[in-house]
Amino acid sequence: MTILQDNNTSGSNGSVCPLRSPLFVAQPPLDGNGRPKIQKILIANRGEIACRIIATCRKLSVTSVAVYVEEDAHSKHVIEADEAINIGSVERPANGLNPFLDIDLLIETAVSAGAHAIHPGYGYLSENAQFADRVRQAGLIFIGPSSRAMLTLGDKRMSKEYLRTHAPEVPLIPGFAGSSQEAEDLEKAAAEIGFPVMLKASAGGGGKGMRIIREASQLRRELHRAQSEAQRSFGSSDCILEKYIENSKHVEIQILGDSHGEVVSLFDRDCSVQRRHQKVIEETPCPFLTEETRRRMSEVAITIAKLIGYEGAGTVEFVFDVSTNRFYFLEVNARLQVEHPITEEVTGLDLVSLQLFVAAGGRLRDLPAIQNVSQRGHAIEVRLCAEDPHRDFFPDHGRVHLWLPGFSSSSRTQHDVRYETAIQTGSSVSIYFDSMIAKIVVWAPTRPLAISKLVDKLRSTACLGVKTNQLFLQSCLLHPAFHDPAYTTSFIPRNLENLLRNPHGARISSSSSSSSSSSSSSSSSAEEEEHEKTLSIIPCLYLRKLAEEASDGRRKPFSNVRRQFRNQRFDPVSVHCDVVTAVDRNQTKAEGGKQEGQPMMCLWSPSSRSKVSSSNNNVRELHLIPVPAITTATKDPQKKKEISEATALYNTISRTLRSSGGATSTTTTTTPPPKPYLVTIDTWDQPPGADADPSTRSTQVSINGSKILAHIAIDSKHTHPHPPNQNHPVTIICHFPHLGTSLTYALHPSLLSYCTSLRKTTTSQNTDPSQNHRPITAPMPCKILSILKKPNEEVKSGETVMVIESMKMEVAITVSENGRFRSPWKIGDAVEEGGVLCEVVV
Repeated sequence: MTILQDNNTSGSNGSVCPLRSPLFVAQPPLDGNGRPKIQKILIANRGEIACRIIATCRKLSVTSVAVYVEEDAHSKHVIEADEAINIGSVERPANGLNPFLDIDLLIETAVSAGAHAIHPGYGYLSENAQFADRVRQAGLIFIGPSSRAMLTLGDKRMSKEYLRTHAPEVPLIPGFAGSSQEAEDLEKAAAEIGFPVMLKASAGGGGKGMRIIREASQLRRELHRAQSEAQRSFGSSDCILEKYIENSKHVEIQILGDSHGEVVSLFDRDCSVQRRHQKVIEETPCPFLTEETRRRMSEVAITIAKLIGYEGAGTVEFVFDVSTNRFYFLEVNARLQVEHPITEEVTGLDLVSLQLFVAAGGRLRDLPAIQNVSQRGHAIEVRLCAEDPHRDFFPDHGRVHLWLPGFSSSSRTQHDVRYETAIQTGSSVSIYFDSMIAKIVVWAPTRPLAISKLVDKLRSTACLGVKTNQLFLQSCLLHPAFHDPAYTTSFIPRNLENLLRNPHGARISSSSSSSSSSSSSSSSSAEEEEHEKTLSIIPCLYLRKLAEEASDGRRKPFSNVRRQFRNQRFDPVSVHCDVVTAVDRNQTKAEGGKQEGQPMMCLWSPSSRSKVSSSNNNVRELHLIPVPAITTATKDPQKKKEISEATALYNTISRTLRSSGGATSTTTTTTPPPKPYLVTIDTWDQPPGADADPSTRSTQVSINGSKILAHIAIDSKHTHPHPPNQNHPVTIICHFPHLGTSLTYALHPSLLSYCTSLRKTTTSQNTDPSQNHRPITAPMPCKILSILKKPNEEVKSGETVMVIESMKMEVAITVSENGRFRSPWKIGDAVEEGGVLCEVVV
């Protein structure tokens, strides 16, 4: 976990935030010998929550023991722990069970390590009653509630049955009271409750195994998928059915109990911004609740916890119906929540230390900080996930070439900002784990200030190498509906189209205003296009400067001969030229595949003052010219097919350059040369912690007087910035804080390499059009969960034919054409990224 703080009290928006004391850390009780009862803890979890627990262990001088699997060996929690133990592999488990779900293995590991306690984190076995009992039977302290509390309140079905009997005053959502898992019984119950209904896993949470059922025909199909997902996530396929409240908020109360019967409320959190029933943004206090409603919710939460003598940190969740101002009990999470940091920020309490305190027998009454606790200010947390919002939030994976949290030239403070993560530059986001890679938490005196601060940190955070929801989170925070305290869990579905746009783009601001004139809209569009052109200079400059640095200043043969030397030096085609194309632009809604911008020729002046070197930061001059469309002289279709499009394009470019005098030529032409761009490198630094990827850079460049900050990384598949005879583009990723996102560029270091690279594209486009096989490929490494069609069975467009699983998420594979289904796989098979999952023969 990384917690960034600064004594500077000036906020990013010029306001003053008061300095606050560090979080209160409760010291564990002592044993009869005057030593802490808990001196060594095994953390039966991974990733950012393991890092979070390790951070508190350091404050308490408690030895931390991390466990890890082979697929996670370089995670930050392995590095930060005092000890780290390898417990096997997720992909190839020794006994067929995920090591993080192997109770015997985890307890044996803890005992062998000499641990006094086990902290389960959240997810995995954190709410498993059998695990809690087995830990205690082994003579260890389980940092969490009793198995009775888990069984009574941790399970959704059992908790409601218990409350109907022992606390009838607790408001419950109407639902199915039976325990049957048969589709016929649930279909009958759903009809009695009234659609829409919610199908959800009885054990666990986090949106796993949850489905909204709007009509009877959906239930049978979704029940099977929900049960499958619940079994893999929580070890139980049991599901419940309850009424789905459309216009609702998701509000929860943080509770803390000890073994002496004391339970306190640490107030509320609003977790209503969700996608796929999983929380995306959380804040506290809930801006919609009145003080009276907040008090009543807290009283109900304490009543529920005291019924069974709840111990440790937990959360009582409620559904709040905005239409009626009524709230209903939803469930109890018998563990620490993902969003616990925002409660820490407004209460000033270290919740992990309090978990250890009560687990060791401490009395909450002995802590004045607990007795006098109150909410102060406002805190918001966002979950940064490796996913593509433009593809229905499909998860992404890969290597993180650069992780740079919250750096910004316009923000000199990290005051009251927390980055909780297990990734760093060089880390890998694996397909075997959840897509959440970091939590970003801010505190401010007011909600508007907290929103402003969090947007600033998101804009300036660089995570290069995997797609993330970084820009989407900014759109959520800046959307007018989020600023209305009455926003509900339908916030994302209702506003998805607008949320997928860049909130910082000129095109968005002009198109979203109905009062904008056509002339101003045209002007904004032209300005944005010019800005996009200007940004394409950055990756070209970066690649050339890296190549210059690679020479180490040593004199080499032919060092006086300029790069890309051509014998015809006065020919306008013989110029320093890069061809750069923006791909996968986040401000464009992608339905799949790459979104490519206009390829641009970046023509560098051959004069000595334009030479890019590590020691010369003088002005450089260059021109940007769009790559022209291909034109051919022949009209014979067969002949045209045989002509190389690469040759045709090269000839077209040559004519363009010569007609414009090569942009930099001194020869007389009828077409005036385009306006040059004057470029200066103001700063050129390797980002902090970027040793794992030495080609990364943070640079500020002045282009025609405008300063642009960028954090840049090169695709790791290219080991040298200028491979010889390169016919494939170098992939360069640039994060621009002023855009709040990263842009990816494909760059060729010469005209010849660009045109040559088109040969493969031309060949693939000219394949036999009579081919009647429509393959569907795996978007990432995955496992086949189910195959819904038989070989050669007829399928219709839009029909689901397979279900795959990757990064703890189920994905339905649908077909886009009518035909016959074929697949070479069987259930349980693993398929590599790009592998053909199935075919439709039309």
